[in-house]
Amino acid sequence: VGENEAGGETTNAKFAMIEITAEEMEAEPWVYNDTLEDSDYNLETDVSDEAGIAFAEAEGTAFITGDGVKKARGIATYPMVANASYAWGKTGYIATGVSGDFAASNPADKVIDLLHSLKSVYRGGAQLMMADTTLGKLRQIKDGSGNFYLFNPDPTGNFAGMVLGVPVIIDDNVAAMGANSYSIVYANFKRAYRIVDRRGITLIRDNLTTKGTTKFNFRKRVGAGIKNFEAV
Repeated sequence: VGENEAGGETTNAKFAMIEITAEEMEAEPWVYNDTLEDSDYNLETDVSDEAGIAFAEAEGTAFITGDGVKKARGIATYPMVANASYAWGKTGYIATGVSGDFAASNPADKVIDLLHSLKSVYRGGAQLMMADTTLGKLRQIKDGSGNFYLFNPDPTGNFAGMVLGVPVIIDDNVAAMGANSYSIVYANFKRAYRIVDRRGITLIRDNLTTKGTTKFNFRKRVGAGIKNFEAV
């Protein structure tokens, strides 16, 4: 607005209601009371740890491939369209051009296209996510002099390294490379995907219902889904 000029209404972001249902997860290991009494270490702690691992594995699968029915909706289950035809409510993709593999000639070109397909406003904080086998193929891409130029390992060992400066997450719930697979996810996950935990894990310890046995009923409610389709 210039001097002595009046400002006006600005064009802001458009908001829509996105419903994410928090579905119930349950793990219920049973342990004989004699085992609890006679164990030479804290078996109840071990049972709790295993339940936490079970929840984490179930959530990890659902966040990628869940169909939204009694579970989270996975990031790979939304309608996919070629990036040139992208529309809100769908996720765009870049095809390698070869079934189940990278192109034999200039295989990295499509990876570079993928990195530039995301709007620049979302690239800060964006990450690549793929199965370990897919990362293995990416690491083998070389230039004309035989140099492996796409991948840089993380010197601290805290994550899977970088592809062209973009951090990589290894998640074997993402589809391995195959015909018509969606095998590399590039997203600003913080802005693209919403995970809803209604409460923490609750535990009911029941040693009355079944004589001689203690049930450990672990329960939590969680849901998830894409909230910003432009960011993935």
